[in-house]
Amino acid sequence: MDTAYEKLIQHLDGRDVRYQANDDRGSICADFRCEVGTYRVIAMVDQDGSLFQVFGYAPLRVPEGARPAIAETIARANYGMRVGKFEMDFDDGELRFQASQILTEEGLDDEVIDRIMATTMSMLDLYLPAVLSVIYGNELPEDAIRFVENDGIADAGSDGDLLQDED
Repeated sequence: MDTAYEKLIQHLDGRDVRYQANDDRGSICADFRCEVGTYRVIAMVDQDGSLFQVFGYAPLRVPEGARPAIAETIARANYGMRVGKFEMDFDDGELRFQASQILTEEGLDDEVIDRIMATTMSMLDLYLPAVLSVIYGNELPEDAIRFVENDGIADAGSDGDLLQDED
């Protein structure tokens, strides 16, 4: 077992997080309840221990007819985002957020695990209302993203450090 993966397991065990481990893949799977939704989170360390990745899955499948509008929505969300990115599988409508950290000789520490996992869940919580308003409220992607980025940041408790200023 990789040292970085062992650190991830120790970190989660130390915080009493319930998860399923896949030692062969160097990954864990856990569900986290946040303010807006409950997200399935997969955290993994690649085989050579040089990359830590966290994938957070939105609790919905984007309906086929809404996928072009949601593609625009996540493109607008991703523009200027400093950490992580949204991704959508056009074939099945799966929507997720991914954040990662290249690991150095120091390996994986608690601060990196907390930051990358928290970023993933915070971005899902911040942008899920925009996705839902485009799918079910017929909101334009531009308007939905503008609303969450301008009004939603304060509501989500973020200080906006993860979004690039447009000054």
